[in-house]
Amino acid sequence: MKIGNFEIGRKTFIIAEIGNNHLGDAELAMKTLEAAAASGADAVKFQLFDPELLVSKDAPVLKHVPDKSHGTQRERFKSMVLPGGVFRELAQKAESIGMVFLCTPFDEKSADFLDDIVPAFKVASGDANNLPLLRHVISKGKPVLVSTGFCKQEEVDRLAEMLPKKGSILLHCIGAYPVPDNETGLSLIPFYNQRYGLPVGYSDHTADTLAPLAAVATGAVVIEKHFILDRSIPGGDRALSLEPKEMSDFIRDIRRLEKMMGDYPRKIQPSEEYGRTNLRRSAYAKYNIRKGQKITAADVIWLRPVPANSVSFEDFDTVSSFIAQKDIDSEEPLTYNNIDKAGS
Repeated sequence: MKIGNFEIGRKTFIIAEIGNNHLGDAELAMKTLEAAAASGADAVKFQLFDPELLVSKDAPVLKHVPDKSHGTQRERFKSMVLPGGVFRELAQKAESIGMVFLCTPFDEKSADFLDDIVPAFKVASGDANNLPLLRHVISKGKPVLVSTGFCKQEEVDRLAEMLPKKGSILLHCIGAYPVPDNETGLSLIPFYNQRYGLPVGYSDHTADTLAPLAAVATGAVVIEKHFILDRSIPGGDRALSLEPKEMSDFIRDIRRLEKMMGDYPRKIQPSEEYGRTNLRRSAYAKYNIRKGQKITAADVIWLRPVPANSVSFEDFDTVSSFIAQKDIDSEEPLTYNNIDKAGS
């Protein structure tokens, strides 16, 4: 599956979740996008919403939001709305610097607007049970990423059944800000992959980078991590957002971890070749052996290193005895240059 020019599964797809950490400031949004690119993220993600279609007029500001200058959550959201033209500029900028531009729609009208400027749709955890929005987004025929925060298991089952098998990614997520360690639930990543046969990613709400790094090790193909230009900005996600240097270090660690994962089945690594020769043992003569003498395991001492063409433990397991082809001194290696299988 491709999202923009990125082939999912080739390496971890890293999304810098800017969300609304721009606070409605177009210049700050652009600077944050550029900082995410400089940090090495593959994609940036924003949010597009109509406050009057998202939250009731009297709903209080969310408890994890540091800025209490607004009387209601709707007022706060209204202060963070960016014009549609800004999203187009952000998308164009992302494309010009080789990034994937993503944006979460919170209503069908927003999804329709984004259809021309995003290569895939991301549905937020809060809408994981919003069946009309999900169906509308799926109908666009683009890849769909859905976060599973707030979900019961049966709701995740329903999501997996709704989503097309091709072009869909489930994102494990815990809908808390931030998430405590004992509720992070990373074992759900391989569980979902096995249960649904879908690629699985991780949308992280923890306060540091240990959980998303571990998620990569458990098989997450997408990592979404909140991103902010500076944590002094009163963004609602700042407690779980990384600043540019932190994001850069985090991405470096993911790329290093990818190299560590390797592949299978087991094979000898180039770095092991020296140790395979010098730290393994092979057969040496326990004492002086004369040409033509029968050699059994009782005549052998096992020493390091392993010379070329040597006789191994496995050889003595499968062949009961050997014959000396010439005189062999004590502690001289037994190789197929100086012994042969008995009877051959």
